[in-house]
Amino acid sequence: MSEYLNADLLDKAVTEKKKLKYDKVIFLDIDGVMHNYSGDEIVQEERVKRLQRIVNATGAKLVLSSSWRFGYSQFLEENNLMEYADPNESESLKYFETILKKYDLEIMTFTPYSTLGENGRPLEIRRFLLDKPNVKSFVILDDDDFNWQWLKAFLVQTRRKTENGSDRLGLEEEDVTKAIEILNQFDET
Repeated sequence: MSEYLNADLLDKAVTEKKKLKYDKVIFLDIDGVMHNYSGDEIVQEERVKRLQRIVNATGAKLVLSSSWRFGYSQFLEENNLMEYADPNESESLKYFETILKKYDLEIMTFTPYSTLGENGRPLEIRRFLLDKPNVKSFVILDDDDFNWQWLKAFLVQTRRKTENGSDRLGLEEEDVTKAIEILNQFDET
């Protein structure tokens, strides 16, 4: 039931934000991008600093495409009161909001809710872009292997295989460079 409630709130938030103009967009996943699953940190500050560098170099707006958007939209809607939510989730969202503010970052809106599965996130991003014809460039920061197809050229995948075959996750320096190049590729000189 709460998933449907969150999806309704998310759609409402997206509809209200449609009036805003977006030139450049960063579609942001959290898990595997803003942290690497090691340690207790929900969001690693070093990765937030890297995200800030991308935003500062491009002027891009942050659009949350992560599954976190369901809880985050409710978190914002209820003025940071999440009575129904798991206390751990509520604390994670508060920390996320606090660390974004520390680096002058703000989630402008969320991708709409469409479907789950390998096509879910790509379709949600496509739907967002169809509603925002003024977006000139965008980048997707994500660790997951969705069916990206035509979005692949705009993807900075933060999951890599190491020499020993294990996964290395999280927003790294080379990802910052690639994201800035993608976002600024259509800028007039």
